[in-house]
Amino acid sequence: MGFKIAFLVASAAVPCVVLAHRQPAPLNAINPLQNRQFTNWFPDPHPSPQKSYWLSEIPHQGTSPFLTNNTNYTVFRNVKDYGAKGDGSSDDTAAFTAAINAGGRCSGGTCGTGSTGQPALIYVPQGTYVVSSPIQLYIDTQVIGDAVNFPTIKASPAFAPSNGSVIAGFDPGQGSTTNFYIGLRNLNIDTTSVSINSTVSGLNWAVSQATNLIYVNFVLAPNSQHVGIQMDGGSGGGGSGTFLGDLTFTGGLIGIHLNNQQYAFKNITFTGVATGIAVQHLFVGTFQKMHFEDCGIAIDVGQADTAGSVSLIDSTADDCAVVLNGSSSFLLENVHVTNSGPLLYVNGTSRVLGNDLEDQTYVIGHLYFNSNGTLVQSMGQSLPYTERGALTDGDGLYLAKSQPQYIEYGADSVVSVKNVGARGDGQTDDTAAINAALKANAGCKITYFPHGVYLVTDTIYVPPGSRIVGEVWSTISASGKAFANERDPHVMFQVGKPGEVGVAEISDMLFTVADVLPGAILVEVNMAGSQKGDVSFHNSHYRVGGAADSRTETACQTTGSPCKAAFLLAHLTPSSQTYIENAWLWSADHDLDGSYNQVIGTGRGMFIESTRGTWLVGTASEHHILYAYQTYNAQNIFVNMQQVETPYFQPIPSAPTPWKPNATWHDPDFVGCGKNTTEPRCRMQWALRIVGEQTSTINIYGSGYWVFFNNYTTDCGNNNGNCQDSVVDLEKLPEDANVYLYNLNVRGVEEIVTIGGSDGLAAAERADNPGSWGGVLAAYLGFA
Repeated sequence: MGFKIAFLVASAAVPCVVLAHRQPAPLNAINPLQNRQFTNWFPDPHPSPQKSYWLSEIPHQGTSPFLTNNTNYTVFRNVKDYGAKGDGSSDDTAAFTAAINAGGRCSGGTCGTGSTGQPALIYVPQGTYVVSSPIQLYIDTQVIGDAVNFPTIKASPAFAPSNGSVIAGFDPGQGSTTNFYIGLRNLNIDTTSVSINSTVSGLNWAVSQATNLIYVNFVLAPNSQHVGIQMDGGSGGGGSGTFLGDLTFTGGLIGIHLNNQQYAFKNITFTGVATGIAVQHLFVGTFQKMHFEDCGIAIDVGQADTAGSVSLIDSTADDCAVVLNGSSSFLLENVHVTNSGPLLYVNGTSRVLGNDLEDQTYVIGHLYFNSNGTLVQSMGQSLPYTERGALTDGDGLYLAKSQPQYIEYGADSVVSVKNVGARGDGQTDDTAAINAALKANAGCKITYFPHGVYLVTDTIYVPPGSRIVGEVWSTISASGKAFANERDPHVMFQVGKPGEVGVAEISDMLFTVADVLPGAILVEVNMAGSQKGDVSFHNSHYRVGGAADSRTETACQTTGSPCKAAFLLAHLTPSSQTYIENAWLWSADHDLDGSYNQVIGTGRGMFIESTRGTWLVGTASEHHILYAYQTYNAQNIFVNMQQVETPYFQPIPSAPTPWKPNATWHDPDFVGCGKNTTEPRCRMQWALRIVGEQTSTINIYGSGYWVFFNNYTTDCGNNNGNCQDSVVDLEKLPEDANVYLYNLNVRGVEEIVTIGGSDGLAAAERADNPGSWGGVLAAYLGFA
């Protein structure tokens, strides 16, 4: 589609102004989530309240460059253009289906276009849309409602099947663990017109990484059998998720019927729900800023072995019969309870009665208080309150920032990079155009990336005052010789320069490489905010290989010879201060768009040196050679759930192959493995390395470190098997480093925690700590 010349001229003529801070907007009584999505920073003078969302009014220029015959393919689809009425009485089911299916889209990416070839943004304007059967979503789909006036999707009284979901977010064309790149936000989902005896649900969300569920209000019939979210992926289970948050649930039998491997939850409110969260299956669950009011049971873990571990932090419960019920590895911290029954009910016995745990830490499970491997099995005890350092907001809670949507702005405040010369066609060098747009827009405009693949041959510099928004995960892709030298790695996307302070917000983007580039650092953050949370990434992901937009899909197929496709995915430097929510750092183990073998040896996942504050909320880092997460002399890190998988081909070849450890980057060298009788299983990716004598205040609440294979075979991979020697390495830490590792879960690992690297001391072994998907520690406090 074309764009208006006036838009470009008007944008260029508006001078940049100094950013100002703003107080939160008042609570919106109709859409209670809207008070959480105000934008903290915007140009002065203050903009007027908007009547509609800018997303519907800007030119829509998104393309799918690697789709054959893509000229007429439409990324942005307004449901009203496909016949939806939104009048509260017409049946709009067919219109939603038409909008989703347009362009020959089909389930599972099986139309010959792969998983990434047919992206779609389904826009839902204000209104009430009645549906009589489930709305089926596909992978690579985002459904986004009007963020100023949430639309309502309402199940009709005749909704069928009676046990169906109003929105079927699980794409049955893929298994639940490969349901990637699906998003849903800015909606009310209403089942109040359906019979109270029906087992209807608002959403089936059996999905995995790189999915986005935020800003949805679930309105269920009171005293009914209705469920807000179910996770039913059939025989494949409920998925492998990372994050969901900023949701509300009112009424019904169950808010979230939880069935997934792991999840980070944040900012979720349950009101008048019989059971807020009913756990069917879960290995790692971390619940931050949860609010329960007038609930029978807030969180019901139920039978033994239903959940590996549960962490509940910075949360409240009012007028609930039981707050947390079940038998598992539990961590409760700063939980405020009023007018309620037992806070914790285990195997029919009250562990913590009506008293709350405000500014306290309480744990049940296996504990290590020192580094000599002494295990304490606790049926419940208080611990010294976790040192939170610089990680809290003004109320003493861990910082939690919701994804910005800029609802105070109109369309004239949004500038498309395609309006200033970028092509996003996967062929043109867009470096100069993007850098020019970011420079011009800093402090005065939102920079919008319509869907596309934007090749860059040099560093993209993001200056203070930047706000960047993508469309269905718009892609920035490194290309060319600048990124080819592993001895002199080069940054593709640089957020600020060392020492810079300001605002940089990045949402709905994807970072990748267009070729095998051993010197590519995909993202580097140097900037800190003048206030905590000023520098943030939301729903932005990293992918190396596995897709048609990169030559790595076809160039890295040789078994036993993983290619050095990228040096490092994310680097948070010493001067940075970064909030990251919902990020998947994926070195591809399989091909999303074809059937090519993927043998990709990305060097490193995320490297953190920051001391000013780092918040990781719902992140995953998978299949890197040296490590998934590494910190060096880092301070003030908060983690709400992190998930890791070891490369499926290791230990053939064994780490560090194909890389040579680089001391400048504090790489592990694995030389101690020569002293180990199980040397091959020693030479595998570290899930987590915490290194350095200046380390201080690293607080991790919930982790899942999974090892499934040795050289693609599952012989070692049963729950009690040993595919890998160790996954957590603590090196050169001071005794009082304030490092708190809570609810650490593993699979296929012999040693959960090692001190001193590959030939170090086994500080906690899986055989001593059974549970979860193989092993679980409630708390490792050897350096607290």
